Amino acid sequence: MRDGGEFGVSAVGRLTKEMDEQECRRRNALSRTLPGFRLKVGDVVNIVDTFESGNAFLVEVGDQRTNECRWMGVLTPGEIEMDRTGGRN
Repeated sequence: MRDGGEFGVSAVGRLTKEMDEQECRRRNALSRTLPGFRLKVGDVVNIVDTFESGNAFLVEVGDQRTNECRWMGVLTPGEIEMDRTGGRN
């Protein structure tokens, strides 16, 4: 599997649904989930692809310090909202 950064980010969104460690592990498209990793409401996600005419999105969550993909998975429009600020706080 390629690192999400190789796909090229097409948009940025923010998570609207919290995902605990178990759900992150279950839905992670990467071969490994970091121990204790979870996603919180408001976390920034990079949308790298769109499926089913916008009914699903392949997203990645990266570590800004190392520029590595920490989590990648498919989310629905109800789980993210588009961020028009480009992910900046």
